Amino acid sequence: MGFVTSTRVERRLAAILSADMVGYSRLMEVDEAGTIARHAIHRSELIDPKIATYNGRIVKTTGDGMLVEFASAVDAVECAVDIQQAMSEREVDQSEEQRIQFRIGINVGDIVIDGADILGDSVNIASRLEGLAEAGSICISDNVMRQVQGKLDAAFDDAGSQKVKNITQAIHVWRWTGAVAVSDAAMSMPESAAEDGVENGAEIGLDGSVDLSLKALINSIKQPTLAVLPFLNMSRNEDLEFFCDGLTESLITDISRGLRIDVAARNSSFAFKSQSVDIRAAAAKLGVQYLIEGSVQAMGSRMRINVQLIDSTSGDHIWADRFDRSTDDLFAAQDELCSKIVIETDAGISFGEAARTLLGRSYSADAIQHARRAIHAYSQYDKQGFIKAQREADIAASIDPDLIVGLTFAVASRAQLVLHGWTSDRDALLENALEICEEALRRHPDAAGIYSNRGMIYLANRAFDLSISDTEHGLELLPGVGPTHHIHARALLAKGRFDEAFRAATTAIRLQPNVFPYFVLTLGFVCLLSNRHADAVLVLRKFRELAPHLTHGIAMLAAALSANGQQDEASNVVAAVMKIDPNLTIDDALRPYPIQDRVHGDKLAGYLMAAGLPN
Repeated sequence: MGFVTSTRVERRLAAILSADMVGYSRLMEVDEAGTIARHAIHRSELIDPKIATYNGRIVKTTGDGMLVEFASAVDAVECAVDIQQAMSEREVDQSEEQRIQFRIGINVGDIVIDGADILGDSVNIASRLEGLAEAGSICISDNVMRQVQGKLDAAFDDAGSQKVKNITQAIHVWRWTGAVAVSDAAMSMPESAAEDGVENGAEIGLDGSVDLSLKALINSIKQPTLAVLPFLNMSRNEDLEFFCDGLTESLITDISRGLRIDVAARNSSFAFKSQSVDIRAAAAKLGVQYLIEGSVQAMGSRMRINVQLIDSTSGDHIWADRFDRSTDDLFAAQDELCSKIVIETDAGISFGEAARTLLGRSYSADAIQHARRAIHAYSQYDKQGFIKAQREADIAASIDPDLIVGLTFAVASRAQLVLHGWTSDRDALLENALEICEEALRRHPDAAGIYSNRGMIYLANRAFDLSISDTEHGLELLPGVGPTHHIHARALLAKGRFDEAFRAATTAIRLQPNVFPYFVLTLGFVCLLSNRHADAVLVLRKFRELAPHLTHGIAMLAAALSANGQQDEASNVVAAVMKIDPNLTIDDALRPYPIQDRVHGDKLAGYLMAAGLPN
């Protein structure tokens, strides 16, 4: 009798962790040797030891990722959370462009054993989950969630069902972005108890520790990431090939000049030139969430440019448009198109649905275009940006007096110019802003943005009670967006109502899809004046990361470090600030944030003086 060889494959149940370094190609392009060296150190000092601690087995590695098997879903998730939290701390001093970050996906299911390797749908799903994760985050399947729920401190948000490539059925996904699960006891604690703790000097931060929930919130703030794929020349006109490349390069340059969007480098994007591109695959390879892609067609002396802005995580088109232009002056066409696309991209990513709601009604097309320019200029948050925002918003309002967003930014830009001391005609500008508000509210009595920004005008004029009243009313009319909470936080801060200001400032950050740097700066002021010095350092480090050129805000990081006893680092921050702006003074740093009680203002001035900023 002969022996029959078994063809039965070996299987076992396992938790599979798939990890990948975000933006690997970009990091290697920027600093190949440094990236390799830091990654090796992270592997030897953190990642491999953590995997061993949680009884994991590294199945295989690539240059930028790895596949790991665990016997327990709880072990896999705890290991992933530990690694992501530690990586955030280990890379905190690196610039955004050079920071090593991982995305991680975890699934539980049957795996097929192939020697030292593992195969099967469960492994593929883990890989797809990793592709859905953002930088520094973790995505897990519903199978994993059922096994870890109630057993971990990590809080996962329900990301819903996701359809992924080569997997027939949709996957229910849960996402961790740094949040900590809140216990029932903490949830039921009366607000008065928390407030009493602050009043009695027992708040977190006085002993040098950091509020973990605040840390989770700040760590969740990520700049939107975008890549501009090379525009496709669909004609035989060679001149249009140069036009396509020039338009792509100009977009990369102009978008990267802004505050809020991290743009993939030119060389990384042009690696996709003349390729048929799968959007999600390209986004994953480039380590970005958003993609701009377009094409150019020509007929005679006319050309048609199609452009679309895509969210790779959902596949949705955030914005798309078509432009018809002449080929007679390609440089002029390139400049005009670049300006339009940059403005649409900034508004679409930064304001999301709010931009479409505010600007998508049946207003004058010319007025809307000027309003978009005002929004884009205002978001630069510097003197020239506010001046341009005022000019563009005024034009929008003159074309269409019913375009509330134009009127809102006409008021907001004036308020900022006065608050920062960037106008020689302070009183006239304030009076003009109040006139705009009065006329706008006569025509539109429920315009929340006008009430909120009139509150900023009152704040600039040190009419603190009127500021509170207006910002409260703006919040009642429009409670679901970040800016109304942020402006109300500014008014509460000025009145010395720090606990309420803290809640309003953190709510603003949670509500804003892509956080504006000045939301973070306001929260830093609140933490400093609440004596939450370690929290203030945490928050203002994030501000510096988001807005490295806004020196008046970075000076407040020096104040926080000084208040927290980190005097040497405070002095170093002041030295760095003075290199950028040698004329910056204590008054310049504090002027944008008027405060009613002189004692509080003197406290901040004392911190800045101790850090070494000139008076």
